[in-house]
Amino acid sequence: MTFLDQRDRRVRDETAHDLLTARLGAPAMGLLARTPAAALKYPMSLAGKMSALANDPGAMKALMKDRTSAANWVSIRFLDRYLNYVPAVEPEGFDACPVLLTQPTEDRWSPHHLSLPVLSRITKVPVDTVMLENAGHYPLEEPGLRQLRDAVADFVTKNTAEPVRRR
Repeated sequence: MTFLDQRDRRVRDETAHDLLTARLGAPAMGLLARTPAAALKYPMSLAGKMSALANDPGAMKALMKDRTSAANWVSIRFLDRYLNYVPAVEPEGFDACPVLLTQPTEDRWSPHHLSLPVLSRITKVPVDTVMLENAGHYPLEEPGLRQLRDAVADFVTKNTAEPVRRR
């Protein structure tokens, strides 16, 4: 649902918990990852904008308590690898398969403009974008949730030899 390149300062600035974390956190994680501190755990709620995962207050309350989601703690090594990830194939060289971005229109964590630096560089395969109306980063809201289901089914049907039947 998003194509982010954390090497891009704009992406880091807008997806980090705050600007200080965006600007100083990544270099600090890089230094700490080369020490025994690499295994230490850090809360994702302090690393990223976990408070923007969903627009529904009830869902956010649950996510902020969920240790597999916003309440997760990850190693400094993981954060360093995420923040400094270099893909095996840069977007300009990607030619493996068509690409689908399903972008929620009300995504406060990774708005559409943050995916454009990656998607605009993919030129060897078709890139489809479907905007999910009234939906947040986790598209729980209608009609976005239905649009997500339909977009994925249509994309798979269009790009496979055997049509996928909708239930």
